[in-house]
Amino acid sequence: MGILPFVLGALALTVAGMAWLALAGLRNGDRLPDAVVTAELRHPAQPDQSRPVVVAEVRNPSESAVLVGLAARRSRVPGWLGGGSVGVPRWTARRALRADRYPVVGIVPASGRARLIVPLAETGERYRLTAAVGQAGGRLRVHRLLVDDRARLWLPVADLSGWPS
Repeated sequence: MGILPFVLGALALTVAGMAWLALAGLRNGDRLPDAVVTAELRHPAQPDQSRPVVVAEVRNPSESAVLVGLAARRSRVPGWLGGGSVGVPRWTARRALRADRYPVVGIVPASGRARLIVPLAETGERYRLTAAVGQAGGRLRVHRLLVDDRARLWLPVADLSGWPS
């Protein structure tokens, strides 16, 4: 008699947890016209600069332009532990999500792409890129990407430093 209530309770908790995850996934789920953010760590183009920069590419497949705010900071999370995430904040009027809180703000045209350079304040091995993307219909998505030497853009940037020669 003691094992049956335990099994039923565990089953009820499992079903409740799965239902909560399904609802959160439907709310945060990707939609076809959602913008995609990729990033790559590059060495600075200026010889007097010692810190690298993050080159972020935002692809916008939707029929309306999107507003993007980008910020990068040094990450103290190990690379194997931290990955990327995409979320939809519940309260979008927070001060941290305003455009003036991001050092780089840009507009990506409809059905287009844009590459934006994000400066870094300090040096490190890994960086966390935060991209707040304002989409059509008042939808705000926050992308958090881990950027290190292994991160690559969707289509790599051609190195034209020796051109023409």
